[in-house]
Amino acid sequence: MSDIKTETQIEKDFYRFVKASSLKDLLAGKIYRKGMRPRDAKTEDAVVGFQTGRNGQFQSGYVFLNVFVPMQQPKSMTNTVRNIKRVETIESAIIKIFEEEFDDPHYNIEIESTPFAEEIEDIEQTRINTQIHYIRTTF
Repeated sequence: MSDIKTETQIEKDFYRFVKASSLKDLLAGKIYRKGMRPRDAKTEDAVVGFQTGRNGQFQSGYVFLNVFVPMQQPKSMTNTVRNIKRVETIESAIIKIFEEEFDDPHYNIEIESTPFAEEIEDIEQTRINTQIHYIRTTF
C-alpha cells in the first residue's frame, strides 16, 4: 500500500516545519496556511501553501512560502517604499531554513527560485515569494 499524501497533508507538513523553524522567531507577525491570513492584515506574516503535485512512486511538486513585510514611509518622502533592510534579512533567513534546518527523511527539497520581493501597492506591503520543489518517497 502506498503512502500518498493529499495536497492539504503536504501543505500541513510544510506549514508545521515553517512554524517550528527560526523564521517564526524572526517575524513580527504570524504564520498561516494558504487562505487563512486576514485580507486586511498589516503585520509581517508568512503564508505557506501547496501549489502543485504529481503522484507515483515518488510524489513531487511545489509549495510556496510568501512573507509579507509592511512598507515604510521615510520622513523625507510622501510615499511608502520597500523596507529593503528587513526584506534582505528575511530573504536570507528563508534560504537558511530550507538549506540548514529542514530535516524530514521523507522529503527531498530544494529552493526552486531565488526568494524575490515585489511591492503590493494597494496593501502597502512587500511580498517575498519563494518556490520550494519537493520530492517525497511514497513507499
